[in-house]
Amino acid sequence: MRRLLATLAIASFALLLTGAATSAPMPAATPAPTPTAASTATPAPTPAGPPAGTVTAVVDPGLFTHGRNVLHGIARDPKTGNIYVGVSNLLAHWNPITGMSSSNDDSLRVISPSGNVTRLTSFPYPNGILINPRDGMIYVATGAIRCNEQVGGYTVSRHCPGTNGLVVVDPATGNHHDYVGAGPGRTDAVGTNARFTAVAEVAFDPDNGNMYVTDNENHLIRQIAPDATVTTLAGVGTRSSADGVGAAAGFSGPRGIAYCAKEKSLYVADRDNNEIRKVTLDGTVSTVAGTTSVGYVDGPVASARFDHPQGVACDAAGDIFVADTDNNTIRVISASGTVSTLAGAKAMGTVNGVGSEARFANPSDLWFDPSDGSLYIIDEGANNIRKVTTGVAPAS
Repeated sequence: MRRLLATLAIASFALLLTGAATSAPMPAATPAPTPTAASTATPAPTPAGPPAGTVTAVVDPGLFTHGRNVLHGIARDPKTGNIYVGVSNLLAHWNPITGMSSSNDDSLRVISPSGNVTRLTSFPYPNGILINPRDGMIYVATGAIRCNEQVGGYTVSRHCPGTNGLVVVDPATGNHHDYVGAGPGRTDAVGTNARFTAVAEVAFDPDNGNMYVTDNENHLIRQIAPDATVTTLAGVGTRSSADGVGAAAGFSGPRGIAYCAKEKSLYVADRDNNEIRKVTLDGTVSTVAGTTSVGYVDGPVASARFDHPQGVACDAAGDIFVADTDNNTIRVISASGTVSTLAGAKAMGTVNGVGSEARFANPSDLWFDPSDGSLYIIDEGANNIRKVTTGVAPAS
């Protein structure tokens, strides 16, 4: 009887607990938070590529033929990605009877996007290179740069071999012929009746089809019309740093030249004057940045300094890129008038990196490719080709 009463008591107590549990009110559900502007905002885009001033090597320099290679001139075809480079290759020969001798094995080379190097064709002393968008042909400036010497303040002429003009090359076959010029001299004329002395670089004006070249040893800027008529645009013909119009202006060993569409003007790396010059299409010459004094100074164009700049290019915004050769740097002259260093430092080297971490060894020619917003540079002292990002968005 006691056991039965205990069992009934336990059952009643359990029932009481169950009733209490089921009768207890459920806590109210926590409402879902209302989305805020922060939770629905589009996340910031990830940068699409490396930062401006990133320097990389384009090709293994060991792929160039052995000898004393000197690279001159560079252009990149945005359609194929091929890079064209001029190579002056001095070969040494030993003969037990006559002793040492040398010969030139100069050529135009092609670097494929995969980095393969092939010889397209050969001719003496290739320099600046232009892919003409009107006919798709390659125009190569030719001549032995610095074939004249300065002795005691006077110019002493030496033999200046090569075409000393422009050679036109078919990129498909390598077939080539002289376009303008046929030996050293200084003559305005048509085609091969014209004379130049060591043409350094070539630029193209898409509006009128004219090409413009730096006639290095004559210290002139020459114009080449579509019918191959050669005229002198600016320069007195002797070393000078004078601003002015036409023959009233002067240059000293002009090297790089670029046509800038924004201002419809030419920009020239006036090497031996340590200046960047502007040449309008009527022949008016003015100094954009630098002075005849050597230096390495960033800042406003009036106080900036260069050391024998050789290459120049520009983008659609009007920024000017300079290969500041003896400062081992790539500089930028902004459209607002400020000079800064994009990559490299005064110390010479061959280091890839970003900005001042990178090193060059006398960068000379350069090419701006709007299709990828990058500079392609002849790093002459390193016998190599380098690529530098600029921060410019690729053209659509």
